[in-house]
Amino acid sequence: MEPMAVQPECYDCLLRLVELTVDLATLNPEVREQARERSRAIVHREFCPGAVPALIANRFHRAIREQTGNPDPYFFRKQKETDYLGSLFARIAPSYPQDLDSLLRLAVAGNAIDYFRSEGEVIREILTPVTWSQAHLEPFRRRLETDRGTLLYLADNAGEQFFDLPLVTYLRSQGWRTLFVVKGGPVQNDLTREDLYASGLGEALEPLADTGARTVGLVLAETSAPFQKIYQEAHLILAKGMGHFETMSHLRDPRIFFLLQAKCPPVAQALGVPHRAFVLQQAPGS
Repeated sequence: MEPMAVQPECYDCLLRLVELTVDLATLNPEVREQARERSRAIVHREFCPGAVPALIANRFHRAIREQTGNPDPYFFRKQKETDYLGSLFARIAPSYPQDLDSLLRLAVAGNAIDYFRSEGEVIREILTPVTWSQAHLEPFRRRLETDRGTLLYLADNAGEQFFDLPLVTYLRSQGWRTLFVVKGGPVQNDLTREDLYASGLGEALEPLADTGARTVGLVLAETSAPFQKIYQEAHLILAKGMGHFETMSHLRDPRIFFLLQAKCPPVAQALGVPHRAFVLQQAPGS
C-alpha cells in the first residue's frame, strides 16, 4: 500500500465533482457560475504533485457552501440514497452469515454507492456477493481477539449505516467499546448525526461520536479537541471508504484498517488492487 497522491486523471474527476455539487447547491444560474468559477480556480491552484484529491475537494466544498449559502447541497440526494440502500440491505442481508468475514463483506457492499455511476450499475454491484481482492482478515481478527478497548468505526456515506449496523453489533459483542463516528457537519454525501437519526438507526448505533469537522475523510488537525482525544486513545480504527483512505493512508499507524471499494484507478493503484476491488487493508506500521 502506498500513500494516496493525486494522479493526472484526478483533475477531470475533481471538475466533475465541482459540477455536480454546484448543480445540487443552487438553481440560480448566476450564483452557479460564480461558485463554479471559484471552485475550478481552487482545483487549478491546488492540483500539483503530492496533493491529495480529497483535500482539494474539501476546499471547494467549503467555497461552494459559502458562495451559494447552501449548508448541505447533497441533502436530498442523501435522502434518496438512504432510502434505496435501506431497501437493498433488506434484500441482501439474509445471504450474509453472522461471522466476522461475512459481516465485513456485508458492510463493504454498501460502499459501492458512487455518484459517477448509474443507479442501476450500483444496485447490480451491491446485489452481487462481495469477494475480496485483498483482505487482511487474520491480522484484524487477531487484534479483536487479543486486545480490548475502544474501536473507532469511521462511517462513510449516508445510507451505508444499514450495512454497518450488523458489523458494529458484532464488534460490540466481542467486548469492544465501538464508537460509530460520523462527520461533524454536512460535506458531500457523507453521513452526519442528523442523517443517521433521520434514517431511524441513530439509537441502534449509539454510542456515537462525531469528528467536529466537515471534511471528506479525516483531517485530524481540523477535528474537535474531544474527538482528537478519542482518536489518540483508540486501540483500533476501522476506516470506511475512499475518503478516509485518501486522507489517512500516509499515516503509518497499524491501528488503522481500511475497508472500502477502490472505485477509481488512482485509489486502486495506491492499494495495489484492481479497479473496483473490495479490500480490508491494514495500514503499515512506522
